[in-house]
Amino acid sequence: MTERPPETGKDRPAPQTINAGRRVQRAAPAAGLPRSIGLSLAILYWEEAERRFWPVLAFALFCIAIAATGFLPDLNPWIHTGILLIAGIAFSGLVFRGFRHFTPPTAAQARRRLERVNGLEHRPLETLSDNPSSGDPIQVALWREHRRRLAARLAALDIGTPAPQLARRDPFALRMAAGFLAVIALAAAGNNTGPRLVEALTPQFGTAQTAMAASVDAWLAPPDYTGLPPQFIARSEASEDTTTTETMSADTTDAAPIGPQDYATPTGSRLVAQVSGIGDAVVDLVTPSGRFMLAPFANDAVAIDHALDTSGPVSIQADGETLASWSILVTPDNPPEVSLPEPPVPSLQRALTVIHTVSDDYGIASLSLKIERADRPAGSAKASPYDQDDAVLSTPLPVPDPSKYGKVRRVYRDYTAHPWAGGEVRLTLVAKDALGQEGRSEPVVITLPGRFFAHPVAQAIIDQRRELAWDPARNFVSVAEILEEIAWHHADYDNDVTVFLALREAVNRLIPKRHRGREFAPPTRETVDTVVDLLWKTALHLEDGGVSLALARLRAAEQALMEAMARGAEMEELERLMDELQTAMQDYIDAMTDQLQDRMADGEQIPELNPDANIMTGQDLNDMMEQLREMMRNGMTESAAQMLEQLRRMMENMQAGVQRQMSPQGKEARDMMDRMRDIMEGQRELMDRTHKRSQAGRDGQGDPNRNGDGQPGDKGQQGQMQQGQNGKAGNGESDADSVLQNALRRQLGEIMRRYGEMMGDIPEPFGRADEGMAESGERLKGGDPGHALDAQGKAMDALQDAAQAAQQAFMERFENQLGLGQTTPGQSDQRSVDPFGRQASENRQGPIQGDVTVPDKGGLERAREIRDELRRRAGDRDRPSEELDYIDRLLDQFR
Repeated sequence: MTERPPETGKDRPAPQTINAGRRVQRAAPAAGLPRSIGLSLAILYWEEAERRFWPVLAFALFCIAIAATGFLPDLNPWIHTGILLIAGIAFSGLVFRGFRHFTPPTAAQARRRLERVNGLEHRPLETLSDNPSSGDPIQVALWREHRRRLAARLAALDIGTPAPQLARRDPFALRMAAGFLAVIALAAAGNNTGPRLVEALTPQFGTAQTAMAASVDAWLAPPDYTGLPPQFIARSEASEDTTTTETMSADTTDAAPIGPQDYATPTGSRLVAQVSGIGDAVVDLVTPSGRFMLAPFANDAVAIDHALDTSGPVSIQADGETLASWSILVTPDNPPEVSLPEPPVPSLQRALTVIHTVSDDYGIASLSLKIERADRPAGSAKASPYDQDDAVLSTPLPVPDPSKYGKVRRVYRDYTAHPWAGGEVRLTLVAKDALGQEGRSEPVVITLPGRFFAHPVAQAIIDQRRELAWDPARNFVSVAEILEEIAWHHADYDNDVTVFLALREAVNRLIPKRHRGREFAPPTRETVDTVVDLLWKTALHLEDGGVSLALARLRAAEQALMEAMARGAEMEELERLMDELQTAMQDYIDAMTDQLQDRMADGEQIPELNPDANIMTGQDLNDMMEQLREMMRNGMTESAAQMLEQLRRMMENMQAGVQRQMSPQGKEARDMMDRMRDIMEGQRELMDRTHKRSQAGRDGQGDPNRNGDGQPGDKGQQGQMQQGQNGKAGNGESDADSVLQNALRRQLGEIMRRYGEMMGDIPEPFGRADEGMAESGERLKGGDPGHALDAQGKAMDALQDAAQAAQQAFMERFENQLGLGQTTPGQSDQRSVDPFGRQASENRQGPIQGDVTVPDKGGLERAREIRDELRRRAGDRDRPSEELDYIDRLLDQFR
């Protein structure tokens, strides 16, 4: 094999050129350039699509705007169908036209776009695809360097944004107008967008068209006892556009939705629906309880009034097509809640104070207090004929206003006259609502407040009353005998004719005269009740002289007025009951005042009122009564009811006495009355001693003009001598009594001086008392106790008259310091309260704050002005009848 000679440069250029070219072609392009070219190609596709298909998009937005308005379903279904066909053909034509003129862009166009966007001159992207024409190494090296620099330059090309240049193709901006209309229509449709778009694409024929043309009005009517207004309910979302739900009268209210289509309503509510524009279609109400047909009530209209008792979906259908649908939640009516937060306590007048709270969903129909004997199981049979038939004493209590639910209330009931008073009983508070559901408090065992009798005859009468009430059939004879025995002991009850006649009447009713001495049937229940009541009143008359009877009449008058206000009685009846209440209150105050005066006249120590008590005078009470009357006249029934309830609370805790904190003159008046009692007591003791001395003198002296055998003689002389000796022996005692009498007279003179300085004129009995004391002193000094005793009796009578006159004058002058006070048990260490339970200010005439709002004079005057203005306008018959009817309704609350 021969060796090949070395080649020269001319012998091998071609292969080198080819190899060099291949190496250049295999060189990698600039990093990221293919991606940039691809994105540029995609933008070119987008621009071409926008230019060819913008009419399609604009037409679609315009169709959506029309569909969202919701008017297409109201058209004739054939017209609706024709519009949909035309729209479909137009849409298809625009799509076909777009595809027909669509020209796909090329890679060269993508590179050219990149060069144009980035401002590259001399088409550098094309350079990357060129090859060198020569294979010279120097040229190849230069080419490679050129490509390296070009790749570095093209490493970060800007892709740019699409620029379809639609302004030239859409000079009127129809595409923008279509988009704007679509946005407005969709915003107006809101949550109804989906259903409306579906309805726009589905023409309704037959019964479906009837459903769309129908008008549905429906509302929920709660039971009357709830006090809730009717609830207007909207149609279902599928057809709400055909029913106006935004405009409602002032007498209705929107139901509060529980969910998107849920409405809550109380048990016993009724669904009232009216459907019109349904032609001959059969309309049904579909509930969880069944299907109910609506009855015709007018031309082309049907209605139904259906009671709802079950929660669930409710719909109205016409020939099976749903016109409206809802989801109704029937909420249960819970039983009332009642409690006794504190055990009942007695008031100062021994009435039972029931402290309680009540509440209910919609309103309490009745409230009562159940009382049973604690020594018997609950619900046991009656123990005696006097018991109630169910052995339970039930007392109705006032039902509070719903605004007072959950608040602590106090009511007063007097059980002192009941035979169970003084024994342990079981109390339960029972509240009922309009559905008859009961709410009961936890039973509380207490001692039922009874009356304390200090008078022995009164206590004996009460004991026999209890025996008669407990077992009339067995005890009526013995009770009658004891009562007759009490009646004939006149001195035990100060010969009170009223007591005697009452006891004799009780005996005659138990054992009539015609039956005495032989057997007969026991008295009837009515007779026993009458006698029991008569004995109770007789004992009260003996005990306090009629104060308790006056209090009972006051309580009855308060209850009658409260019940009349609760039922909305006419103003004439309220005025009459108000007069009766004012009379009963004045009688009660007079009875307490008379009792206080009698105790003072008897020398008893008058009790001091608690410093926390608020003193009430007769004028204060009269002012309150007039204010209460004015409230009722001006239609302020709620404020009047509150004031009456607080007035009852005040009277139940009223007591008579004197203030602990008195003015200087009041203290001086009290001191003078105390000294008057001391003088009267000293004068009485002096009278007793004078009487004994006068009696002893007559017994020892005998007849000074006659001897033992009736003839005058030595014994008469002896008697004269004895009288002289006795007189000398008694001069010492007479002088001491004379000194005491003069001392009592000087004390009386000091009181007369002080009384004259304070009150002015001195009552005439003071002068008679002074004269009697002066004569008594002279007779005692002269040793004549007999005539001194007569003078002392006159002085004593005059002192009693003077004390009574001074007492009356002091009470008239210091009425605000000697009168009636009101306190609440257990509040002696708290701030002072006025008779209405409010915090009293330091000054009696200062502002009063509390939980009871009583209108001031300005509020009452304003109410009176409104009433007068309404009456004036009501008399103007030229006003429209609607306005006059409205004015009459406003005046109803003032009548």
